[in-house]
Amino acid sequence: MKQSNQSEMIGILGGMGPLASAEFLKTIYEYNLDKQREQEFPKIIVYSDPSFPDRTEVFLKQDYHYFLEKLIDTLSKLCQLNVSKIIICCITSHYLLPQLPDEFKKRIISLIDIIMIDILKQKEKHLLICSKGTKKLEIFQNHEFWPMAKNYLILLDEEDQNIIHQMIYHLKVQGTIKECFPILESLKTKYNIEKFVVGCTEIHLLSKYWDLQMNQNRKEKIFLDPLTILARTLPELSLSQANYNC
Repeated sequence: MKQSNQSEMIGILGGMGPLASAEFLKTIYEYNLDKQREQEFPKIIVYSDPSFPDRTEVFLKQDYHYFLEKLIDTLSKLCQLNVSKIIICCITSHYLLPQLPDEFKKRIISLIDIIMIDILKQKEKHLLICSKGTKKLEIFQNHEFWPMAKNYLILLDEEDQNIIHQMIYHLKVQGTIKECFPILESLKTKYNIEKFVVGCTEIHLLSKYWDLQMNQNRKEKIFLDPLTILARTLPELSLSQANYNC
């Protein structure tokens, strides 16, 4: 792994939910364990604010003025700390990226971009595991790469989407993981698809658990996880290539 640019600071806007963003920070440092000295690890600032309103609730009501103000204020605080790039650790919140000032857009690494680029590289069908808000707001469908990626991103029907939405909220509050895998296994059987797209950062907890506890021998990758991709590729990733383009 190449040595990171010691002047570069990465900002993570977390707290939506807090367990996922905390685990993401841990994942980044786990992927840097091949460095010879801890002083070579990436420099990261995590701003974890769980007080952000429920994204699905306020976005579906189109009542997100306060949320947008709070988001802009928080991004401004991160920029004042001289972060060069920002990762918003909530995919549903990406709905508001087009409404952000340009000074923030140019620093944000879009998790939707990361997913779309990787799905087009793999060209394999994946089930999209996301919140009800992300699906109903068509955050993925409105991405510029959707026409090329839509045959590889399979959406859940309404009943299964509600089940996944409740599972995500269970992860946010309880953090319990093992009981989630039977749900995913049933979806694999129903849709005849072996892989999942992590369309909600809470699912990063399941992705990590799969890789570390359930998949040690087979090394089977069933999750396309943008947080894992970023953790693995920082700092080699040319972050300017991952900017959100409005």
